[in-house]
This record gives sequence, C-alpha cells and structure tokens, in this order.
Amino acid sequence: MLSVLPLAALLAGCGGDDSDSSYTNTTVAQAAVRVAGLDQADMASYAAKVATLGNMGPTNPLTPVSTTTALPLEVLGTAGSIVTVQLPVPTGSTATKLWMRVNNLSYDGKGSVQINDGPWITLTNATVAIQGSGKYYGGIGGGFDTLKLTVPITGGVDGVNTIRFRFNQTDGISSGYRVLGFNLLDGNGTYLAASTAFKIDDPATWVGLETDTANIAAGLKLWQTATLQNSALTTSTIQAHCMDCHSANGSDLQRFNYSNYSIVTRAVFHGLTDAQGVQIASYIRSLSATLGVPGSNCRPWNPPYQPGPGLDSSDVKNWTCGAGLDAVSDRDADTLKSIFPNGITKTAIAPSGHLNAREIPISLQLPDWNHWLPRIHPKDAWGSYFTNSNLNKTYNGEGGGSATYNLRANLTTGGANYAQEKTGDFFNDLYYWGVEYGERFTPPNMGVAGLYTLAQQEKIYGTVQWQLVKSWELAQDFNLETNCPIAWTQKGAPASKLEARGWCGTWRFLFNVSPHALDFPPLNSMFGSPVAHYVKANQWYEMQLLLNPGNGVHDVHLPMDWQYVYGVIDNLSGASGRVEPARNLLFVVKGAQEMDNGVGVADVNKGWTTRDTSPLDVWKYGQSGIWKGTSSATELAVVNAYLSNWVDVSTSFDLNVWQRLGVNPAVGEAGCMWSIRSLCWSDYVPGTYIGLYATTSANFPSWAYTQIPQMRQDGVDGTQLNRFATWLNAAYPRGGFQALVQ
Repeated sequence: MLSVLPLAALLAGCGGDDSDSSYTNTTVAQAAVRVAGLDQADMASYAAKVATLGNMGPTNPLTPVSTTTALPLEVLGTAGSIVTVQLPVPTGSTATKLWMRVNNLSYDGKGSVQINDGPWITLTNATVAIQGSGKYYGGIGGGFDTLKLTVPITGGVDGVNTIRFRFNQTDGISSGYRVLGFNLLDGNGTYLAASTAFKIDDPATWVGLETDTANIAAGLKLWQTATLQNSALTTSTIQAHCMDCHSANGSDLQRFNYSNYSIVTRAVFHGLTDAQGVQIASYIRSLSATLGVPGSNCRPWNPPYQPGPGLDSSDVKNWTCGAGLDAVSDRDADTLKSIFPNGITKTAIAPSGHLNAREIPISLQLPDWNHWLPRIHPKDAWGSYFTNSNLNKTYNGEGGGSATYNLRANLTTGGANYAQEKTGDFFNDLYYWGVEYGERFTPPNMGVAGLYTLAQQEKIYGTVQWQLVKSWELAQDFNLETNCPIAWTQKGAPASKLEARGWCGTWRFLFNVSPHALDFPPLNSMFGSPVAHYVKANQWYEMQLLLNPGNGVHDVHLPMDWQYVYGVIDNLSGASGRVEPARNLLFVVKGAQEMDNGVGVADVNKGWTTRDTSPLDVWKYGQSGIWKGTSSATELAVVNAYLSNWVDVSTSFDLNVWQRLGVNPAVGEAGCMWSIRSLCWSDYVPGTYIGLYATTSANFPSWAYTQIPQMRQDGVDGTQLNRFATWLNAAYPRGGFQALVQ
C-alpha cells in the first residue's frame, strides 16, 4: 500500500517551469493540508495528535520551521505539497549551487526548489547536474533510485536562508520524494552550512499514533481487507489489498522504518481517510514489540541487501536492510580492493575458494524497497486467471487452482525441519512454485516475448515482483535466511561453497525479475530507456548472486544463468559508456567457484564447464574493452591470475572423461554453439560451420582461437597463454591451436 513508486519516467510530470510562482506565498499550514489531502479539521486533529505524542517520525511539512533541520525531508502528499526549511549560512551570499541527495526523484519535473523568495526551479535532467555513477545511468528517471545532484541557484543570503522543496504532481504512481541531505555550495564546491545545522531523525524514538488495542486491531483489519483506490488521480478501485502487494503482516513497512506520516499520506493516496491511515500506521508501529527494533540501516531509501563489509556479523533480521547507500561506491575499482585485500594474487580468486559477495561493495546501487513492490498486482493485471492459478494457490492456498499444497501452510506446520529439508521437500515445493510462473503462466493478452507493449510489461513485471515480495515474506516469517544454509547442506552443498546466509532452492526468484530474463524489448522498455533497462537487469542478476548463487549445487542455468549475466554487464557498458571490470570479475570468479564443486567434467551441467568459467569473460578485450580506464598493470595482474587458475583446474581433468558432443553433426542437428556447456566434437575446427546455426565462430574454441593472439598483444602472460593453447590443442587436435604456442 505504501509508496509503490515508479521505476522510470513512464509518464511526464506536470510541474511548473522556472518562472512558476503559483506556490510562492503558500504557507506551511496550507502546504500541510495539501500533503495529506485532508480538510482543515482533520489536519488540525492530526497535528494535535503529533503534538501530544512527541516524536513520531518525519512529519514534514507539519514540523515547525527551525534552523536545525531533521533529515530526511519527506516531500510527500498531493500536488503542490511543500516542505520549508531554514538553513543558517554565514556566507550564504556566495552560494552558487544547492546540493541534494534525493530518493525517488523518478521523473523530470516531479519536484521543484526555491531559495528564499527567488523563482521556483523545476528539477529535470536539463536543470541539474547528476553526480557520481548515477549520471551514466539516466539521471532523473534512470536506473538509480537515489541520486546526488547539484542545482545552480541565485539569491542566497548571509545568515538564515529559507529553502522550499515542492512535490509538483503525481504521475498516478508516486506520492513524492525524500530529501536525504542538502547544503549550499560556493563556487569552489565548499559546503557552506555547518554539520550542526542538520540532525538525522532516529526511528528508534518513534511512537505509534494510537496505542490502544482497538485502533491497532482496526489497522490490521484495514491492512488485510480495505478497498483501495488505484491512485489519487482516480476513484476506480483495485482488487489488491495492502497485504497483497506488501508482506502479509506489514513487516516490510516495519522493518524498513516507513514513518507514520508517510503511511498516512499513502493511505490517503489510495482513497482511505486520515483516521484509517492513522490506524494502519499504529498497527505497523506495534509490530516492533514482536519483530524487534530494526537496525540503523533499515530505511526506505537504503537498497535491500546492498553489499558491504560486516553484513554477516549483524543480526540476520537486518541483513535485508543492506549496508546502506554509503556502501555504494562511485568507483568500480574499489571493488577490486575488497576482492584482493592483500594484493592481486591467484589465491584470492581461486576456483576452489569462496568469495563472500555479500561483503564486497560494488558501484551498482540496488533497488530500494519501493522498487521491489509491484506497481500492478497480478489480481488486477490478470483477474480470475491469476486468482484461480496454481501460481496463486501454491503460495497461500487462495483461489481455485488445483495445487494440493501451499508454502505458507507447509512452513507453518512443518517448521524448521521442513525449511531445513529434514522432513518434506521444501526445495521441490519452491521449484514448482517457480515453475508455475516460469513455464505455466500464460494469461490471455500476455503478449509476445521480445515485443511486449508497455502495458503488458507492467503487468508481467508486477507479477514477478509479487512472487519476489512473497518470497521475501516467507524468508522473513520463517527465518529462512538462517535455515537455508542448513537446507543446502541437506542437498549436498560442499562445505567450502556454503553461504552463511541466503535463500533456498534452485529456482531463481530474483534472477527472473530482470527485464532481460523476461525478454522485454530494450528499445521500448517500461523503464524508459535502454540504459535504465540494463541497469534494472543488472540489479536483479546482482540480487540473485547475493541471496542465492547456488551454494555449489547447480543444475544447468539454475539458480543462476552465469553467461546471461556476463553478457548483460556488457550491454550496460555499451548503453552507458561506463565499464565495470571489477564487478564483472566478481561474477566470473563466483561462477567458477560454483562450478569447481567436486562434480568434475563428466556432467558439465552440474560441474566444471568452459562456458560459465571462461577466462575470455575476464579479459574481454583488455585495454580496448572492459579494462579501459584501468591501469594495464592492474588489468594484466588480474587476468593472468584468473587465467592461471583456469588452466590449473581445466588441465586437472582427463579429457577422455570430459562430457563432449559426438561426431560432427549433420545440418539440422544440434551444433557446437556458444550455449553448449560440453566440449565440441574432438575433430572440430574453429571458425567452421556449427550445424544448426548459420555462424562459424559463436563458440568457445573459436573465440579462444581468435582472442589468444589478441590477448598476447595486450600483454597477457605468454606462459599462461601457451598453457591455454596447449590444452585447447589437446581438446581439439585438428583445431590448429599448436600454432598459437610461442
């Protein structure tokens, strides 16, 4: 129910231009009425409640204007809602820019700012300068949910400056945005306001709006059953209730510390009254008594599971809150420092080893919780087709499907033994719940893969997000993030590959949320642009790596299709112009570590394979490719280390045992294409026709034959390249690889 916000600039915002002065003289009290969409009497009652209770979380713009600003500023509500703050700046007349860190400024014209009594400045990609890596990924309306930016300004004064932030207009999805930090800058980029001008609001001090059992019970009932409007722009109702798009008990709002104020304003957005919003907020606040007080990183803007140092040592309940936005670096090279804390060595990335991706920071900001939540619930997308499907029935027994079990009931009755695979078959039940969408869900008017319309994409995306949120719900409600490592042990996971915490099963509930996996068209993407499309694809593939890479137990492309990831990292680089060799390396190393699992090469669908571990995927054309901008010395040290490891592992296996295609197939039969994990037939010649497919080079031996000379020219260690070519010559005696040995 709360803050189901847009993933891209799907609809243009209708804010005023820089000369717009229609809100200039709006008082704080008038703005407050706009925010919650309430009449004066309701607002007076609400404000009185706030005054009585004291600290109840951000109440912008109800908080009295003060020279000490409590952050964040929640610029939420109806069109024209304004938050006014005062910022003391001794040298404010030198200010040339306003710096902001803002969450969910998701479309051009969504917000505006005003300095003192100057003109309103509408925030668009044309009027702001995006800082950090967010500028490569589309800026406002692009791939990142939180942006750092500067806005050119005039009119600053020495002393107290009045700054106003306005929510211009909803797109039918959003309720506003949050300002996480701001300051005035002079021409040298120096922050002009002292740090003492700000304080960070502490959710641990919040109290409920109502604390009596009757109001809390009423809030729970509303959460479960209230009829909701689609948005503040329409009176049409939707089938989904709050509990359908969120976790069933509202634990997501409690865990991520959504404020009472934001819950009330979102309730009004969906057609409920102020009083009903207060009851829902009171119910959510009451959950801390049983679910515990959320950790310091548990805020709506901090991306769930964002990796960073020390996460594994924190309470597993707060792992979902991630390491916070400050763990997101603007430099991909910083990831290398965590992969190689003691310098670049082959030992640090050995296939026999185990990198903990959860604690290695990356420069890719992951989706915040609002962008986990479905914009359209499958009940409203597909109607009775979903309601009566086994996709619905297998989750919680609802609807007219034919499934004879549901996961919530099994977890409730089976307890930890079921979750840990000691009784029953939880992994199998999860798999078939995944299959219900992945292979069996074909509602009318779903559309054609690769050609989905924007409306079809939103419906499909909402459905996979629903399954994802319910997967999260099950993980939280039944302590699966602790139980799953035990379950993986029961499934034969090698101790050396076992993740300390994570999700269960071989189905890829996170991977499949990617628009790439869903086969959405990048040039007509619901995310607004190819670059935003590929950011979203990379984010969800990254989430799969963090929560469930496989624990050394994989089956072909489950729970991760590694080669898809390597290619989509390239797609993002091509669309953005920004390369990520370190994050790419992390993926390839984790893939190799998953494949070096003791199974060997007789079954490449479960063991070691050239396809998903290829050293070519680390090199990727070196200084003219993915390593452009990185020093040649660093690139070569990393590539040489990985290549040496790869040859060590590959030469340890008997080629006579290695799973291989048979004789050169006739036209029309399966060929030695890039996606085959087996070796090609023994007499294969690189660059020759490959059976069913009308190309001559799209496979590992052909790529290697072409790229080994290029790698040598790039400076890759000749000894390791000779070992590589010698192994290939043994695998393909007619391939001419011996000529590459120098």
